Amino acid sequence: MRELMRQLIRRFSSYIAMSSYEVQHNVKGREFYIALEKGKAVLQYENEGHNTMNMYHTGVPTEYRGQGLAGHLAKAALDYAVVQDCKVKLTCTYLQKYVNDNPTAEYTSRVV
Repeated sequence: MRELMRQLIRRFSSYIAMSSYEVQHNVKGREFYIALEKGKAVLQYENEGHNTMNMYHTGVPTEYRGQGLAGHLAKAALDYAVVQDCKVKLTCTYLQKYVNDNPTAEYTSRVV
């Protein structure tokens, strides 16, 4: 029972910490990122043509993995594509999995 409580507290603490992370968008650098105490978590993309984003890489520093940061970045980048009415090319395997796990029409209709 104690171990279960510890796990629940750890998960809840991660959720609270996660909600304090803010995704930034560096348009010139073509990346979404979360500034961390030790480095940053990133989602990088290239523009292909005038209306397609090739999202090719997500990276989270080792000590921050497992806290949902990559998912937070994926959601921000895909929401940006929706607002900008862009197509997305998902060459990053994490992003392919994210869209498969979150198959909203707003996301899936944009994948090329």
